[in-house]
Formats: sequence, structure tokens, C-alpha cells
Amino acid sequence: MLVKHPNILEVGVVAIPDSHYGERPKAFVTVSGDSNLTGEDIIKWAKASTHISGFMVPREVEIVPELPKTSTGKIQKNVLRVRAKGGDRSRN
Repeated sequence: MLVKHPNILEVGVVAIPDSHYGERPKAFVTVSGDSNLTGEDIIKWAKASTHISGFMVPREVEIVPELPKTSTGKIQKNVLRVRAKGGDRSRN
């Protein structure tokens, strides 16, 4: 649903621990170069959308310059999971 935003290019979503639900989504997004979009802007936009249930809206959105991908172009969610846990953010 987040890729429907006009300034978002790509999205990778992973689960992170949550004390209430057990897990909740965290989104990593790339935005168009001329956009000054913030993670808070994306969260507000998603909450106002009717295309996603409230509990599915990520509480954390991290803007990244690029998403880590395999040689075939698939997003490496295992790398995003490490980043979400506070691991190495420089690795792509």
C-alpha cells in the first residue's frame, strides 16, 4: 500500500518485536530525489488511507538511499531485518 504514495519509489517491510501485538511492521522506503518526505509524513498519510487497517500501519518508517537487493533485483529482507534490530546500516 505504501508504494501508492506518489513520492515513494520502493518499499521493504519487515516485522519487528512489539510488546502488545508480538510483532509489528517497520518500513524501509526510498523516495524520489526531489522529495523532502519524512517517515512521519508517510505514517500520517498511511493512517489517513482507507486501503490499510490501522494495526498494519507501520509505526516506524526509515527513509534510505537504496534498498539492499540481490543480483536479480529482489529486496534482501534478511539484511533489512538486521538493520531493524540495530545492526550494521552501512551494508547493502
